[in-house]
Amino acid sequence: MKYSLSSLILFLCLTFSSCIEFEREKLSYIHDVDKDELRVTLTYEGIFGNLDKGEYTQKNRDDVATHESLNQLQIDQLESVLREKRAFFFSNWIAEYSKPSVEKMLKSIIKGNKHGKFGDPENKLIELLHKNVDVQNVGFYKNKVGKLCGAQTVKISNISQVLASANEVIQRQIIAHIPQLRKELEEKTPSAWSQKTIDLIEKKLENKFEFIQLEGNLMTFSTILAEAEQKKVNEDILKDWPSGTRVKFQDEGIDVKIGGKDDKVGKLSKKCFDEYQSNALNYIEKTHGELLLSPRNIGNQLTNFLNAEK
Repeated sequence: MKYSLSSLILFLCLTFSSCIEFEREKLSYIHDVDKDELRVTLTYEGIFGNLDKGEYTQKNRDDVATHESLNQLQIDQLESVLREKRAFFFSNWIAEYSKPSVEKMLKSIIKGNKHGKFGDPENKLIELLHKNVDVQNVGFYKNKVGKLCGAQTVKISNISQVLASANEVIQRQIIAHIPQLRKELEEKTPSAWSQKTIDLIEKKLENKFEFIQLEGNLMTFSTILAEAEQKKVNEDILKDWPSGTRVKFQDEGIDVKIGGKDDKVGKLSKKCFDEYQSNALNYIEKTHGELLLSPRNIGNQLTNFLNAEK
């Protein structure tokens, strides 16, 4: 079993395999300490349906997307975003959050692994996510070159409780996997972790460990890794991370930091997919024209949301 930053955050997200794509995503957030909430805005630039063919991009062989029109699977996915208010985070870097699927996702991740633990703490996290995460679709707009873009807001109330619960669940799962880590090392499994990292994990997790921390607008994701494992984190892995992330190698782990404690707004952005088509724009103009707003309207709504203004 391997755990990384992605697998830590995975407890809050659902893996996203998509046939609706976007060229770039921008994320801004404000941690409102007084209200104990995290407010996030998401903008998706250059939304389109890819032209790939296959099991995950078509309903059947005749379900074909073109430059001008979406296929039925893409239409279904786009409609589900409008209906279920699914929020996406940088293609596959973090993945997707969807309230209807979060319970199923958590149980699948934990119960699907024979070493995982599922009990009151995990049920508590599911309940907190259901009660406190609110995703809202703001609308679509066309950018300066006429490409379809979209925007959403995400508000996490009682963020301190949500993070405390998430950290507890992550710690429980890692502790439950320590015997498996030692077994892999004894059996000389090629992907086995070093003795130093396993011992370090066990020692660190004797006490409460905060894998995810939020201080002002500084967001930190921490891992426990000895030097041998840290050396495996190479430039090819790091260069695919969103702009705005800072990776710090520590003596006993790696920290990924976003934003700053005193920053007014935390920001991330990432180039996601190429080969924009006008097919999604054509569909929205034809079937959901009322959702196509001006860029200024969208911008004002996002600014007001971040600043908690009506």
